[in-house]
Amino acid sequence: MREEIDRFTAAGVQVVAIAPDTADGVARFVRDSDYPFPLLADERHEVFDAYDVVSKMMSLGQRPAVFVVDTTGTVRFDAIGTQQWDIVSNDKVLEVVASL
Repeated sequence: MREEIDRFTAAGVQVVAIAPDTADGVARFVRDSDYPFPLLADERHEVFDAYDVVSKMMSLGQRPAVFVVDTTGTVRFDAIGTQQWDIVSNDKVLEVVASL
């Protein structure tokens, strides 16, 4: 999404990322990276647990996930992968957004 943030912005999408890290860890990552949207810390994994985006035994690290949440807070689409390379395409996410 970072590389195509302009496509999301043009579609009226506000992208927010959530990391299973401390606020300090997120601040270091953002400082050392070109990050074009907010990255929020979820140190206690409350958001990850609520949305079932948790590490699984057969997963190498955190499972990737994308959610489309409308302006009322309703989840309209979700894609939770099993590995870091298993993530929904930007085209698919933008297709879902266009259908709302």
